[in-house]
Amino acid sequence: MRIVQKIIDWLQIAAIGVFTAFFAFLGFILLPMGQANALRIASKLWSKCLFGVTGVKLEVNNPHSRQFYSKNKFIFVSNHESNFDIPALFSAIPEALFFIAKKELQKVPFMGWYMWAVGMIFIDRGNREKSKKSMIKAGEQIKRGKNVMSFPEGTRSRTGKVETFKKGSFLLSRSTGIPIIPVSVKGAAECIPAGKFEIHPGTIHVHIGRPIHPDEMSDLNPAQFAEAVRQKVLELRNGK
Repeated sequence: MRIVQKIIDWLQIAAIGVFTAFFAFLGFILLPMGQANALRIASKLWSKCLFGVTGVKLEVNNPHSRQFYSKNKFIFVSNHESNFDIPALFSAIPEALFFIAKKELQKVPFMGWYMWAVGMIFIDRGNREKSKKSMIKAGEQIKRGKNVMSFPEGTRSRTGKVETFKKGSFLLSRSTGIPIIPVSVKGAAECIPAGKFEIHPGTIHVHIGRPIHPDEMSDLNPAQFAEAVRQKVLELRNGK
């Protein structure tokens, strides 16, 4: 049975690779419609196919309407459990999401090229000055109408805990005046564990919170602002 399960896992992973390449190509084809439209259509179809082929289910608690998102722009911040967080968030939020990602992802065939083409924001974590410039660019793109998604832990949690949030997203919120929406993802690590070629059918729960305007946190320094939002994410994960 173990060998059979391994074969199924590898077939599912191969299917994920094929779908990723196909929808990245579709995103390129759709670019004449505009980056946001190309991203929204390709990412949502890609996510739907990934959930279908893996048997993973998605449950979303989203108190906001699509009109709410279309009339306002936000910086979404989420904990990071698994690679499946990304399709879960693409599916959960109705507008196009532009991720803040590490620059190394640009080199990933198909997906990295697609991310670059549709206007994802890449950060050089190893260079503070370049990272700062990337965040300034992110602020400019938000002001032009992009919703930005960030994983302020910086990488996937290996412990199951929500790790410390880095300050970049919160400095960005302050400099632009753009509200932050906390988001929690729960269950993704059990479905697709980090660092393993295994897929387990299960349910990913995404909970989306209320917007937090930076003025609400004006008495806190950036690290305290980050920690306050982290606590909101934890509350969402705990169903509060």
